[in-house]
Amino acid sequence: MLNKLLFHRFPNIKSLLTRLQYEFLSTLNLKRDVLFMNFGYTAHHEGHEPIPLHPDDESHRYPLQLYHHVAKHVSWENAEALEVSSGRGGGAHFIMRHFKPKSYTGVDFSARAIEFCRSHFNLDGLKFQRGNAEALAFPDNSFDIVVNVEASLYYPNIKKFFGHVKRVLKPGGHFVYTDLRYTEKIEEWHALIKSTGLKLIKAEDITDNVLKAMELDRERRIHLVNTYIPAILRKQFLHFAGIAPDSPSALPHLENRRYWYFVLQKS
Repeated sequence: MLNKLLFHRFPNIKSLLTRLQYEFLSTLNLKRDVLFMNFGYTAHHEGHEPIPLHPDDESHRYPLQLYHHVAKHVSWENAEALEVSSGRGGGAHFIMRHFKPKSYTGVDFSARAIEFCRSHFNLDGLKFQRGNAEALAFPDNSFDIVVNVEASLYYPNIKKFFGHVKRVLKPGGHFVYTDLRYTEKIEEWHALIKSTGLKLIKAEDITDNVLKAMELDRERRIHLVNTYIPAILRKQFLHFAGIAPDSPSALPHLENRRYWYFVLQKS
């Protein structure tokens, strides 16, 4: 309830608190145990085969599959791509290896996260730099693809972010975007997306896929919190990881939110 109140009534405070949590995580020696910060995705329960992964990627299967789902609906051949809020770089590294764009730039506000990415990922064409989602420091018409995964809900002014996405995209370029919102905010959110002037190619409610992934990934998430987070903060970080610590079996949750995926194109 408090989380919802902060989102609705005090979004700037919620954004600040989330950034402080994120920065705290960046100070921990998480090694390569935490390369993704999203809730994950699966379609196994719908009869789809899991994507083949390198053994080193298997522990990150569900959050990695969200990136695969986001990326698979556009062409990456010779693409110059930008990810806004690239976090700990796992998604950027996966897309660069799997879809093989010409270049991929990850931008994040956290200097520690950028330092981690630069020290752990070394691929030609992949780079990371510090930046602000609401003030992207790139020229107009710079990128063929812009990626944003489960981050915009924490931006204080999402209209500024959308404006910069449209500005830095080349004509014909794609914005692949996924995030979640409280149910009563979905209509307003969709209206904001429509107001960008970008052409909507695909819109998909993937809430059930995300919840199933969280269920399958539950034990790993609990283990990470118990391993790396001080006991006094574990309840808060379990909630941050999508786990309801007060429920009898610590069930995954999205707190009455719906998760959507979009593909948009600049005319």
